[in-house]
Amino acid sequence: MFQCPICEQNTSIPVGGVSVLPQNLHLGFEVEVAEYMSKMVNNRKICCDECMDGSNSPAVVFCCTCRQFLCKHCHNHHKRSRLLSKHNMVGLDQEGARQLHTTMKPRDHYCSQPNHEDNKLNFCCETCSLPVCRDCTTVTHKSHSVKEISTVAKTHQMEISGALKDAKEVVTKLTGAIDENNRMIKQVEISTRNAFLTINQAFETLQQTLEERRKTLLSELEAISLSKTKALTLQKEQFEKMVGDIGHYTDMASQILQTHTDHEIVALGGLIPTELQATLKRVQTISLTPNQHASIIVSVQTDDIVTQLSNLGEIICLSSRKWISASLAKMELQSAVAIATYPQPRPRQGANGPLFPTSQPQWNGHNNQVIDPCPICGLNNFTSIGDLERHSARCTDFQ
Repeated sequence: MFQCPICEQNTSIPVGGVSVLPQNLHLGFEVEVAEYMSKMVNNRKICCDECMDGSNSPAVVFCCTCRQFLCKHCHNHHKRSRLLSKHNMVGLDQEGARQLHTTMKPRDHYCSQPNHEDNKLNFCCETCSLPVCRDCTTVTHKSHSVKEISTVAKTHQMEISGALKDAKEVVTKLTGAIDENNRMIKQVEISTRNAFLTINQAFETLQQTLEERRKTLLSELEAISLSKTKALTLQKEQFEKMVGDIGHYTDMASQILQTHTDHEIVALGGLIPTELQATLKRVQTISLTPNQHASIIVSVQTDDIVTQLSNLGEIICLSSRKWISASLAKMELQSAVAIATYPQPRPRQGANGPLFPTSQPQWNGHNNQVIDPCPICGLNNFTSIGDLERHSARCTDFQ
């Protein structure tokens, strides 16, 4: 197995070796031109190909029609000959080498069958997809579908032109899709930044206990952003790969139309339009719409959370009577540590002595409860434990 340099498909070597594979006539012509150009620019002595006297006369021109280097005498003979005077000549210098590629024309192709060597391959057997001569059409290809090679070449040219037109339309759509993907990727980045700011602004009002939650949301946002970007990037790369594949075949198709002869085009057969159409059909099977939306919506409702957090960490007195409510049971240890750090309150002085005797708890006869005074300010006029809890949570009046 090896990769074909033309269609880039893996190809098995057939029985008989590489010599039985279809020939690239155009590439063979390019190699021939390159060989002649190499001789012309190497500044080495080139002998005349026409002289038969063994004089090794130096060549002064190259005949592009005869494919021969000619000395001055043979050049003059060419110019005087009725049949040869119209041949294209180029000088043996840099300028002549540059002109060689446009002046030199591909050779005529002749039949390789025995006794047909003088017959040009002017016909094409569509059954065998091979160029044939006139005699072959009446012998080995008698019952086959045979047309003039120029007619078959025009059919292939029309197929290639149609494929090029389709390719341009698909490339236009793919290019638009790539632009849309790029726009979406930028929008994802913008949405990511906006969401990042939204999350940070939302968590600015929260305490350190919510820091872990903020990190979690940012991590989720980053994962979503990366996921969207990766999905869009992969889709864009798929589009770019298809554009590259189509571009490869369209470049080849354009080169074939511009530089190949009828024989060269027929030798290639329908390979290029077939591969190009196959690539175009693959494009038609996929969606060109971005597979991700750019919007990343973050919903962080802080009002209710802030209201709830404003009542967290209430500082209350843990007396021996355990009057703490069930709702604050989980905060008992934290509250005990907080209360332990406060200094003992001093009784406020009134006109007739202490205003609030903190050493004597208040009796609530209605509920048969003993209500301690506020452990911070000493206030002792609460009618329920709930009143004491709400007061102590907000009380900062200690000395």
